[in-house]
Amino acid sequence: MGNQLSFSQTEHRREEMSQNLGYRLDPRGKADGIMIIIISCVYSINVVAVLFMLWNRKYPPLKCKSPVLMACMMVAGILWFVGDIQANGHVPLEHTPLRNCKAFGVWVRILLGVCTLSTLIAMRSYGLFRVFCKNQPFRGRGLYVPYAAYCLCMLVYGIVSQVVSPSLTIHYLLHVDICYYETGFKASMFAIIWVTWLIVAILSWRIRHIKSSFNEAREMLIACTAVFVVLIFTTVMHYAVPLFPLNVRLRVLTTSFDHLATNVFWWSIMAVPIVSCVVRRDVYLEEWMDKLRQDGLQRMYDVQSPNATNNKGSSVYNRNSLFTADYARLHTEMPVPKPMNSGYPYFDPVYGAGVYPMAHTDAVLYPTAYIEEVPHHAAPQSKKKHRGNLW
Repeated sequence: MGNQLSFSQTEHRREEMSQNLGYRLDPRGKADGIMIIIISCVYSINVVAVLFMLWNRKYPPLKCKSPVLMACMMVAGILWFVGDIQANGHVPLEHTPLRNCKAFGVWVRILLGVCTLSTLIAMRSYGLFRVFCKNQPFRGRGLYVPYAAYCLCMLVYGIVSQVVSPSLTIHYLLHVDICYYETGFKASMFAIIWVTWLIVAILSWRIRHIKSSFNEAREMLIACTAVFVVLIFTTVMHYAVPLFPLNVRLRVLTTSFDHLATNVFWWSIMAVPIVSCVVRRDVYLEEWMDKLRQDGLQRMYDVQSPNATNNKGSSVYNRNSLFTADYARLHTEMPVPKPMNSGYPYFDPVYGAGVYPMAHTDAVLYPTAYIEEVPHHAAPQSKKKHRGNLW
């Protein structure tokens, strides 16, 4: 009784029925309630962080993290949590909408939660791969078609799961008041999730040497390690103990690990820019711009120095120019980049990477004027593979 709370009047009946059928059942109680409260508080803090991030989305170090994608990932994580509450048996399902196992266990938890979160992460990694390794913009059919194809496959998967008999997918067990995933259906779900995260891991490995201003190799190593540990644990749990929602320790551990991995991934990427934007906004921006200069990427960003001040004495920067898909535009003075042996390196979203000849020193300060004079086929190309970014 020490673990039991008044979640419903059916807990005693549920416990008695499970004992008669030979199941060992831990009633829903304090452990479930405490876990739900703690994770809900964490996601409440996350929502505040997301709103702050979106409000300051023009702040360069935040904008380079794709704030809209990161916000969508957080929404997917919250939906995943809602689905976990139902699927892992933390609350009563009888006489509630949560009894609809396919709606919450498949659509909310798997498709809108786990799969959406995973594919957004894969999309972001693929976008970085396109920009830094293939010299292609973070937009266009090459980026969106694979994502749309994945979403279409998930839609078909959800529709098929909806029309197939519950006995083959997921169905409600009245005597223990939980939703139960059939073995074959679980195999298909885990296959999709494992393949998606293997793609993320491969892409993260491919972009591990990108420019230091945008390098997330350490963060992605931490995130992928956490996710794969949780994936292994969850996969083993679902097959070794199919009725783990009846065990309070196992269901609390499973849900907690799921959302620990989600938060480790999200905060490993966003913690530094968000916290720095709050406590050391201008100093961090200057440090970030110094990295741009060291990487030779400052021409891609129309950002005023944080040391420049407006008539009120506060620092300013151009909020409307960073990471555009147009030509790089310079409205402020930028240090002339260190020349290579053959000239000054450049990267243009249309013409790609190359090196301005030493004779065209004016092209360093006015790159678009020079690029427009040179046809694409005549633009000199660097022999070294370009690792820059205009995302």
